[in-house]
Amino acid sequence: MAQNISSAPLAQPSRMRRGLRLLTTQRGGLRLYQWLWLLFCVVAALAVVAPRTLSQPLVYQTSAEVRFDTTRYAGLYDAAGNPSPDFQVALRDASDALRQRLLAERNVRFGAPNYRIAYVPQAPGVVQVQGFGATSAEAQTLANAAADELVRQVQAAGGREVLRNLLGWELVAALQGEAPANRFQTHLRAIIEQSAYPMNRAIEPVAVRMDVASLTTDERDDLTRSLESRYDLWTFEVNTRNAALDASCNTASITTTGRREAALAACAATAPTVAAELELRDQAIASRQSIQDALRYLLDTHDTIFMPEQPGPAFRVAADVPAAPVPRQIAPLLLLAVVAGLVFGTISVAVDRSAGVMDKLRDLWQYRALISNLVLRDLRARYKGSTLGYLWTQLAPLLLMLVFMFVFSLLLPTSIALFPVFLIVGLLPWNYCAEAITSGTRSIIDNANLIKKVYFPREVLPLASVFSSLLNLLLSLPMMFLVMALTQWLALGRLNFAWTFAYLPVLLIIQTLFLVGMTFFLSAFAVFVRDTVHLVGIVIQFWFFLTPVFYSLDLIGGSLARVVRWLNPMASIIEFYREILYGNTVAIGQIPTPAPPALDSMLRVLVTVLLILAAGYWFFQRQSAQFGEEL
Repeated sequence: MAQNISSAPLAQPSRMRRGLRLLTTQRGGLRLYQWLWLLFCVVAALAVVAPRTLSQPLVYQTSAEVRFDTTRYAGLYDAAGNPSPDFQVALRDASDALRQRLLAERNVRFGAPNYRIAYVPQAPGVVQVQGFGATSAEAQTLANAAADELVRQVQAAGGREVLRNLLGWELVAALQGEAPANRFQTHLRAIIEQSAYPMNRAIEPVAVRMDVASLTTDERDDLTRSLESRYDLWTFEVNTRNAALDASCNTASITTTGRREAALAACAATAPTVAAELELRDQAIASRQSIQDALRYLLDTHDTIFMPEQPGPAFRVAADVPAAPVPRQIAPLLLLAVVAGLVFGTISVAVDRSAGVMDKLRDLWQYRALISNLVLRDLRARYKGSTLGYLWTQLAPLLLMLVFMFVFSLLLPTSIALFPVFLIVGLLPWNYCAEAITSGTRSIIDNANLIKKVYFPREVLPLASVFSSLLNLLLSLPMMFLVMALTQWLALGRLNFAWTFAYLPVLLIIQTLFLVGMTFFLSAFAVFVRDTVHLVGIVIQFWFFLTPVFYSLDLIGGSLARVVRWLNPMASIIEFYREILYGNTVAIGQIPTPAPPALDSMLRVLVTVLLILAAGYWFFQRQSAQFGEEL
C-alpha cells in the first residue's frame, strides 16, 4: 500500500514529460532545411508586411469640432441620449456631399489614407471631425470642410420639420382653392406635385396658417440648409443616372448637350431599360429644379447665407494646423513581422519534428511525376474533342462574365464603377474554388481502381484535383488582364494597374492551401458518405451567393458583413483579390484605387486557412487506411 502511494506522484510528472517531448521527438539541433524554413518564414512575413508598411504615405491629422443644441435638434438623439438613425443619416449625407463636391472639382483622392475624414461623436451635441491630409494645410482644410458639411446636415435635420409644416399648410391651402400669395408658395406647391422632397413620414395637413415670413431667422436658416441638402442629393442621383446611361449607350464622349440627349433618346427607343433609366433621370432633373427655385428665393429674399463658423444653434470650431505628421511606426511593424515569422516558423518546425511533415512531403515529392500526369490527364480530358481546345480556358471566363454583365447591366442595373473589372477579378477565383471543391470531393471515388491496384500516397489524388483547377485559373489570367485593360482604357482613357498586383502569388498560395484542406476532408468523407458528392453541388450554389462575387460586402455593411467575412474564408479571399486588382468599391463616375489588403485581415485568413488545412489533413490521414475496404 505504501509503495502504491509513493509511486503515484512519480507517474504524473513522467506523463507530463512525455507530453512535452511530443514536440521534440527528433534529438539534436535543427536540420539545415529547418533553419532554411525559419529563414523563409521571416523573409515571407517581411515580404507581405514591408510593401504596405514602407508605402505608407505621410499623413497629417487635425480635428475640428461641431457643436449643436440638442434641444433644438432633438431628433438626432433618442430618449436615452444615444444617436438616433437621423444622426447616422446626417453623418452619411455630410460625407457624401463632401465627396460629390470634391469630385465636381475633379479631386478623386477622397477616401485615400492621406485624404479622408472621420466623424467621432463625443458628448451629445458634440462631434469631433478628423481630417487627414498629405500636408498640414490640406488636413486642416479637409477637417474644416467636413465640419461645415456636418453643420449643414444638422441644420437640415431641423429644417426638414419646418418644411414639413410649410408643405402641410400649403396642401390645405391648395385643397381649399387659395391662390399662392408669393413665389415661395408656388415653389412649395411644385415640390408637392413632383414629390421633390421625399420624407420619412407622409406630409400631413396643418390647420394653422404658416408662411416663410413668419419663421424666425434660425428656422429660415435651417429650412435653407434642408433644401441645399436635398439639392445635393438630387444632383448626385442625376450624375449617377447620367453615368449609367453613358455606360449603356456609349455617349460619354459626346460633349454637346443636344447631340448627347438625341443619342440617348435614340438608344432608349430600342432598349426598354435605358428608356426607364432616362425617364427617372428626367424626373430627378425636374425635382432638382423645383428645389433649386425654392432655394434661390430664400437666398435672395431672406439672405439665408451659410456661415457655419458663427456661434448659433449649430456651428463649427475650426481645426488647428498640425505641427507634425502621424507617426508611421515602420520599425515596430517590421519587427512585429519578424517576430510573427519566427513564431510561425518555430511552431512549424516543432510540428515537423513530432509528426514528420518533411518526410511526408519528401514522399509526395517522389510522386511528383504522377501528380503532374494526373493534372495533365484532367486538362486533356476536359477539352478532348472540342474544336477550340485550350482556348476555352480564355473563352469560358469571358463568356461567363458576359452573362453576368447582361444580367446586371440590362435586367438588374448596378451602380458599381468599372463593373466588368469588378466582376472578373472575383469570378475567376470563385471558379477556381468551385472546380477544385467539386472535382476534389470525387477524387478518391473516381480513382477507386487505381487505389486498389497500386500503392502511392493517397494525398496525390485530391492534390492533383486542386492543382488541375489552379492550372486552369493560371491559363485564364491573360483574359482577365485583357478585360481589365480594355475596360479601364475605354472608361478612364488610361490603365489603372498598380504595384499591388505583386500580391497575386501570395493570394494564390493562401487560396490553394485553403482548397487543399477542404478537399482532403471532403474527399475522405465522401468515401464513407457517398451522398456528399451530390450535396456538394447544392452547397456550392448556396456558397456562391454568400460570397461577394457580383456584389460588395461594403454595400451590406454592419454586423452581417463581419459575420460573412469571419465564417466564409472565400469572402475575405475574394475581397483581397479585388483590393489588389480592382480597388475599393465605388459608384459609377468614380475611380477605384487598388491597395494592399489590411494586414490584420490577411493574418486572420491565414490562421483560418492553416487550421482548415491541418484539420483536413488529419482527418484524411486517419481515414485513408480504410479507403481500400470501402471502395
